Amino acid sequence: MRIFMFFIIFLASFSVSSEPKISTEFNFYTIYPTHKKDLEPEMRERTPIEKEGIKYNGHTHWKVNWTFQWKEASELCQISEVNTYLIIKYTLPRIPSDHTVSSTVRHTFDKYYESLFKHEQGHKDSGLFAARDIEEALLSLGLFKDCNCLETVANKIGEEIIGKYNKRDKDYDTRTNHGRF
Repeated sequence: MRIFMFFIIFLASFSVSSEPKISTEFNFYTIYPTHKKDLEPEMRERTPIEKEGIKYNGHTHWKVNWTFQWKEASELCQISEVNTYLIIKYTLPRIPSDHTVSSTVRHTFDKYYESLFKHEQGHKDSGLFAARDIEEALLSLGLFKDCNCLETVANKIGEEIIGKYNKRDKDYDTRTNHGRF
């Protein structure tokens, strides 16, 4: 009975999952259209985003970092706390406010930007889902006899989850034709 109570107290002392801490950064590249027909050529010309020889108008880079603590008792250890950190970096076009364009051009760009940013937020979601899944997976790991083994397994699981969501991003771009829906 004493061992059973020990494990109940041991397991009850663990933290519950929390939301990841999120850091968001925006990097803009500037375009200077004069007519609606200039929007796409301006973005294609000025975008810094190129992958495998293809230029893109927007990009989201996300990175998940995680830390965890474990408790040791009776020669067993288990993760007791997990913290995840999501870093998001958006790269998007913008027309500078001091660049004079017609309201039609500005409106057309604003509508396009809204759609592009919505697509990029879908990529951000991959990072958010990955961070949440990492917390949940690590907190649900059982008891280990070797804490170094626990650490190795936990980090491997985190990397596998990152890989899963990197694939989700590729599938998302294929499905949406990189945001062209």
